[in-house]
Order: sequence, then structure tokens, then C-alpha cells
Amino acid sequence: MARVNFGRSPTVRGYNPMENTLKPGYIIKLRGKFYAVDSVEGLTYDLVVTAQGNTNGTEVSDAYDSGYFEDEDLEPFRNHLYCLVPSLYRQPKFISRSGTYDGVGFPNDTTVVTVSSTQSIGGASRTHVGDISGKVFLKHPAGIARWSADEAPENDKTGFIDVNTSPVDDPNPNFAIWIESSESMLPNFRFLNDTGEALFYPVINLSGFKARLKEMSPSDIEEARRINGGRLVYKLIVPQGLPYAGAITAETGGSPNMI
Repeated sequence: MARVNFGRSPTVRGYNPMENTLKPGYIIKLRGKFYAVDSVEGLTYDLVVTAQGNTNGTEVSDAYDSGYFEDEDLEPFRNHLYCLVPSLYRQPKFISRSGTYDGVGFPNDTTVVTVSSTQSIGGASRTHVGDISGKVFLKHPAGIARWSADEAPENDKTGFIDVNTSPVDDPNPNFAIWIESSESMLPNFRFLNDTGEALFYPVINLSGFKARLKEMSPSDIEEARRINGGRLVYKLIVPQGLPYAGAITAETGGSPNMI
């Protein structure tokens, strides 16, 4: 069966798509340096998951586990910065006419009708009970688990998104990732199918924006401070997320700051 996009849900949470968006003229602080945002444009990216990792493919079977993989094409140019929100595509989940729910998939349902002899005809009813997807886990930078409970960073009970957490028709900005220009800063994704049935659109969608940055000199910083009445307003960006073991002194934050 070819890859199938089943469309969007009629209901969404309505997350704010502008939650993390930068705009031209903004000032950001990144790894101890100040940058002016020169320009911004939208960005979308699909990671197609198969048994070989991120390659062209179709469905993945139940219990499929990709392991962690990276896509080198996600590395930005120098002085570019990506902000992307991972999300999952929906697949409808059915209960069969007999009440079966495990591994129902998309059967060719029939109804048994007795006439002069027993015959099967089409028209059996299945009940759509919701949507399913795989789970996506993230390590970013490589080797550092994200989205996880502190005491269980390598446990599958934590640290994932699915179609209920971040659907492609309503990506959840709480799971946004910042990607810098360096191969060592590429995110590593893992796709796990624990739904009980094959998934026919095993794709991780990344949507957000890319920004072109210009490093600010000390004189640029002072000029920006002067224009703003003696204050320097900037957004603190921490691509590596919260501090982790071995880097507990890392600077954390993410909300606008003033100095």
C-alpha cells in the first residue's frame, strides 16, 4: 500500500503558531553572543521513516522501531537558524463490526445475509473511534534525550510526542527545537509504532521558520540600547534546552529579557 495522508481532524486545540516566531529587527542572545534578525521565512520539512531510517518508503508494521537517526539536510547555512515544531500525521482508528479493536486496520468488510444460500455482500459497518500515529522521541544534541522526565531520560514512558500531543494540523510549540549551523547540533529522531497495526503515513513533519542572523558588534549593541532608551531588549534562545548532567551550569531561559 502506498503512503496515504488521511487529512486533518475536524477539531484542533488552536495552538498559537506565532509562539516562537522571530521577526526582522528582533535581537536575540545565542550562546553568549547577540544577533540581529535580518530576515525570516517559513519552513516545512517531512522526514519519511522506513526500516532504513529517513528514506523513501511506505507503511511500517506494528512494533517497528527506527532507532535514532539524523538527516544531514537539516543543517542550516552559516548565520541561519531554524525553529521547527515536530508533529505527526493522523491515521483513523476503527472498531470492527464484531467489536474487535486490536489490529483492525482497513479490512474489506462484508455482511453475511442468508437468502436461498449464505452469501457475503458489502456494507458492513465499522466505527471510527479516533486517530493513531507512531511516537517520536528526540535527542538534541546527539546523545541528549529531550522532552523526558529527569529520572527517566531513556524510558519509553516519557519523552515522546504523538498525534494527540502534536498533530500536524495543530503543531504544539512546547516541543519546538532550534537547529544551528553545525553537524554536531543536528537533532536525532526515533520513530516507534506501538499502535497494534501498520501505519500508512510514517512521516515526521517539521514546521516553523528559518531566520538569517547578523552578529552584533559592541557598537551595534550600544546603538540598539541608545535607541531603546538605555535598555537592550532581546530574546534568549537556548537550543540545547534545559541543563543536563555534565552541563548543569548551562544558561537556560527562552523568554524576552531586558538589560
